[in-house]
Amino acid sequence: MNFLTGFISFVDAFNDRMGKIVAFLVYPVMLVLVYEVVMRYAFNKPTIWAHETSCMLYGAHFVLGGAYALRHDAFVNVEVFYMRFSKRTKAVIDLITWTMFYAFVGVMLWKSLPWAWKSLAVMEFSDSTWGPYIWPVKWTIPFAALFMLMQGVTKTIKDLFMALTGREIITPAEIEAPFGN
Repeated sequence: MNFLTGFISFVDAFNDRMGKIVAFLVYPVMLVLVYEVVMRYAFNKPTIWAHETSCMLYGAHFVLGGAYALRHDAFVNVEVFYMRFSKRTKAVIDLITWTMFYAFVGVMLWKSLPWAWKSLAVMEFSDSTWGPYIWPVKWTIPFAALFMLMQGVTKTIKDLFMALTGREIITPAEIEAPFGN
């Protein structure tokens, strides 16, 4: 049990930290877009790089934030029915629906890893006028899949424990900070 709670604590803390770091990507996206709007409309000098840069930064922000969202139950449920169930029933339902999650994340990892590796191997760059390297952005997808897979395993462990015992797993981090951050 100590190994499981240690694993859960590690993954939760890791994805919390990653989520908070990745959240800051919104600022460069905002700055790039504001710069583009000012240059385009105030000075009639649009850039060749702003749109592509903002798309790449936002893509990384979006995909890397998935594990953080999973960690904090920020994904959609059919709450009309789900909220009426007991915690134990919710855990059983979640255990059944996790198969879809694992299929999605598994395919995401399986397909994106060779795709990102090939991109790095050829030092792939965009065929736009600006032509930035795009392999770093492609690598965010397998990393995000791995982070989500790890978080999904912790959720599955918690749901399985709840379904079998009717109790929640309490990690050392939750004991130290019972009211969250």
